[in-house]
Amino acid sequence: MESKQQEQVALHRWAVIAEAAGARLTAAGRGALVRQIAVRAHTHPDGMARRYSRGTIDRWLRAWRAGGLEALKPSPRAGTGVVRAHPELFAEAAALRLELPGRSAAQIASILYHRHGIAVAERTIRARLRRAGLHREALAAQPEAYGRYEAARCNERWITDVLTGPWVPWPRREGPVRARLFLIVDDHSRLLADGRFFAHENARACQELLRRAITRRGVPDVLYCDNGAPFSNAWLARTCGVLGIRLVHSQPSSPPLNRKGGGNRKG
Repeated sequence: MESKQQEQVALHRWAVIAEAAGARLTAAGRGALVRQIAVRAHTHPDGMARRYSRGTIDRWLRAWRAGGLEALKPSPRAGTGVVRAHPELFAEAAALRLELPGRSAAQIASILYHRHGIAVAERTIRARLRRAGLHREALAAQPEAYGRYEAARCNERWITDVLTGPWVPWPRREGPVRARLFLIVDDHSRLLADGRFFAHENARACQELLRRAITRRGVPDVLYCDNGAPFSNAWLARTCGVLGIRLVHSQPSSPPLNRKGGGNRKG
């Protein structure tokens, strides 16, 4: 398994156990959470929905406490498989695409590899599916929904979002640009952990805002955000995994600050 795949699996394992990794949990409270986690389905990086036993979840929790994100990486595989044609696998690839139309050729190739130990080129899968009329453009993708809950104390959950600001002059180009106001609000106290205007709505702006907020206010247990590009990226997922922050995304078309940040917007 390549280092990128190992890190994706480690981040997935952290997302599974994050809820039960809180230092303030009692043994009984942690046990109850582990039982809840064990009955849920979790979407693996290979695109499959999986359930994990309580023993597996406890083992990952022990590994994370001992070595952080690095300890959650799977052990390297001895072999990588041989890239060759296996016609019987394409029926399975078609079923995987129909099961989840938004599933990419790379994800399908990864699923086939993990199931059968055979590496099939992404390009080959993509071409075969297109010829069969199963390319993603022809199928409707299914959005992913995430849960939400209320915070009981400061730094238990931060909510971050981007608000559209006014047009302002920008010295690096002709004409004005639309300012973007990035905010992080503490869910319990409604305190603005940090806020700043940026000229671009991207991951770099999110990175700077989160760094400033953590420096000023400490590390939150949960970071709640939407599914936009500034918040749905490998950098943020890895940062949260390393710092022990549980990253939670809102439901599609439901901006995080619609309700929580309303009072702050009026100021």
